[in-house]
Amino acid sequence: MLIALVAGVVVGLLIGGLGGGGAVLTVPVLVYAVGKDPHEATTASLVIVAVSSLVGLVPHHRRGAVQWGQGVTIGVLGVGGAYLGTRAAAGVGGNLLLAMFAGLLVVVAALMIRKALVGSADVEGRPRDVLHSDDEGRRDVGGIVKLVVTATGVGLLTGFFGVGGGFVIVPALTLVLGYGMPLAVGTSLLVVTINSVSSFLFHSSGGSVIDWSIVTPFLAMAVAGALVGGRLMTKIPKRTLQLGFASLLLLVSFYTAWRSIPHLF
Repeated sequence: MLIALVAGVVVGLLIGGLGGGGAVLTVPVLVYAVGKDPHEATTASLVIVAVSSLVGLVPHHRRGAVQWGQGVTIGVLGVGGAYLGTRAAAGVGGNLLLAMFAGLLVVVAALMIRKALVGSADVEGRPRDVLHSDDEGRRDVGGIVKLVVTATGVGLLTGFFGVGGGFVIVPALTLVLGYGMPLAVGTSLLVVTINSVSSFLFHSSGGSVIDWSIVTPFLAMAVAGALVGGRLMTKIPKRTLQLGFASLLLLVSFYTAWRSIPHLF
């Protein structure tokens, strides 16, 4: 239980500070440190991610670093993907789900390392509104397609693995919609909240059970971490945080693969 509490703080710090990413630690912790079934851990993770992201959104909103309109739109667009991901996960065995999750961790770590090495300015960008026509009546069709594909893909990941998808949303907001990092992080938390809630509802309708005796203390620590993370995001060098987190993800990935892959054969 102590490991779970410490992990809850770490998850919250990363969600509040980076707009996502920390949630990918929740499932392995619930499975290997607490002993939960992978599918049960996925459902519980969605509760932790949804609430901690919503709470972590508060300090970003107070700084005016949340685009509510576009964030809600992206979150709603991801509901379809969340439904498909939930349905797909129901037919996958626990060890196979964990082995695939280990692969996801490697991808997330690679994205974190790339983002840290390339760097991005922590300045406010002016987001593009691809959903409306410009002054000449033209629509950014390419931008709309990228937005829909990204939102659906994030929803799919959320429903299948029980992660928030912030590690995909933040880069998408900066690259596709021109967000600056502070605005991308805050808006990402809004999208993660919507995706996690919708995915949880889909999982619950399938009869998934949650052990609240485990989830409640984990969630409490994650919420506290998210509040602190939101306040510290401007004080901790993001490159240091990203590289350290990426290294942790690689270790968790190797451990998850070591525990799950042998059971597939």
